[in-house]
Amino acid sequence: MFRRKRSLEEKPATELIEEAFQLLRRAPASALASYFVGSLPFVLGLLYFWSDMARSAFAEERLLSGSLAVTVLFIWMKAWHSLYAHQLLTRLCGEPAPRWSLKRFLRAALYQTIVQPAGLIILPIALPLIVPFGWTYPFFTNATVFAAGDVPDIKTLVRKSWQQARLWPMQSQYVIFAFKFFGLFVFLNLFAAVYFVPFLMKSLLGIETMITRSPGAALMNTTVLAGVAAVAWLCVDPVIKATFVLRCFYGESLRTGQDLRAELKSFATPARAAAAALVALLLGLGSPGPLRAAEAKEQSAVGNRQSAIPPKALDRSIDEVIQKREYSWRLPREAEPKKAPEEKERKEGFIAKAFKSIESGLKRVLGWIGDFIDWLGQQNRRPKTPGIGGFNLGAAIKPLLFVLIVVLVGVLVWLVVRVWKRRGPAEDIAAEPLAPMPNVADENVGAEQLPEEGWVRLARDLLQRGELRLALRAFYLASLAMLAGRNLITLAKFKSNRDYERELLRRSHALQEVPRVFSENVTVFERAWYGLHEVTPEMLDHFSSNVERIQTGS
Repeated sequence: MFRRKRSLEEKPATELIEEAFQLLRRAPASALASYFVGSLPFVLGLLYFWSDMARSAFAEERLLSGSLAVTVLFIWMKAWHSLYAHQLLTRLCGEPAPRWSLKRFLRAALYQTIVQPAGLIILPIALPLIVPFGWTYPFFTNATVFAAGDVPDIKTLVRKSWQQARLWPMQSQYVIFAFKFFGLFVFLNLFAAVYFVPFLMKSLLGIETMITRSPGAALMNTTVLAGVAAVAWLCVDPVIKATFVLRCFYGESLRTGQDLRAELKSFATPARAAAAALVALLLGLGSPGPLRAAEAKEQSAVGNRQSAIPPKALDRSIDEVIQKREYSWRLPREAEPKKAPEEKERKEGFIAKAFKSIESGLKRVLGWIGDFIDWLGQQNRRPKTPGIGGFNLGAAIKPLLFVLIVVLVGVLVWLVVRVWKRRGPAEDIAAEPLAPMPNVADENVGAEQLPEEGWVRLARDLLQRGELRLALRAFYLASLAMLAGRNLITLAKFKSNRDYERELLRRSHALQEVPRVFSENVTVFERAWYGLHEVTPEMLDHFSSNVERIQTGS
């Protein structure tokens, strides 16, 4: 009866998350295997699609086929997630592991194809609003849990998922809030490992990587960030699924009593083993005659010993035995002195205080919403009184009241936006000296030190001063900065001019003239900068026109 009462109550979110971790630890390897069989192909396909759309010259041609492939992998993943969640649910119910068939898998895939695509639109909208996300995300996750079960049709699946999403809303909000922070910390840890391990390898083993050669480019690389986010999701999402499996199990137990049946099944096997051991013990004792004689002899010996023990020694011996560990549980528990509120607040951590404040705020808001809904219900239950000329004044006031509330909310939002735009005086901008122009004659100066326009402006200034050789190098660095800005090359100090030529040839499939013009400029630059060829105004005009052709892509 105690267990049933506890299941009717809303469990704390921390206890539910702890049970989810324990459930994953006890889960069979086949359950986690089914999860990663569905997730890994989708993650790899999504990362490939991401990289291909960001860098490939044929991205527009591959968009349709790539999107179709990612959609198929998404449905594949969701179907396997249903099998994973159903295996955890059957383990909670104390039932044997289900035997999967192609028909069950295809039915789960069909249900997921109907339900889950709507989440790709609804969840990003509900996430910034915070509160609606506590109902929308559990709904789609509950649909994943129930899709592989014995659900007769899609209407039943949607109804059960929505019923579970509405159950214990505060618990759902806390669980989502906790996993947001947990996922953020997992992402930061993985990103720190990806970013700092190459520097450790360079320091200890002397191994150079792209991250150690250009740390800034690796830090802002979208493909690296997407890969780290995907690995963090693979670490956190199985626990989230297990948590919502527990929510569905306890929610369904309110109607079916499945938690009690599972607990009785867990007691059945030890009870049968204990009964068999008791029968074997009784059979091994033999006839009761010698047993009674031995028992009478032992009682007479104990009585003789008790008569010889002094009362004080007997009391002391009894006290010593009572204080032993195996008997201490029978003693009444001593009441602990009540702690002062100040001492209790000092021992509570920052996170506990934050959770309490959030809980009180959400309960207050939900209380206001509930009071408003109750008030509307009371207005609907009141007897309708006809007004003047058959006009019902109460029925006309309610829509006007709704319109008034909407108008007030809109005015409030407009005021907040207006105040936000006009907030505070403009900050004083401290005057800073302009950075000096780089020395083009220095071999250590790279194209990343100025944008394309800065190099062109510097080249024209050098041209006016008659420094043609330096102007030639400034025009060449301008072409490198321009190509790097269009993601056709990646600037690095260790790369040679030939490396840039080969990289440009690989990436600029749609711009066939650009590699040829760039190669022509490289030849002219190397002859004049590293050789003995004299730079003439005609040569510099032709070189600058080639830079403009590279810029226009013709």
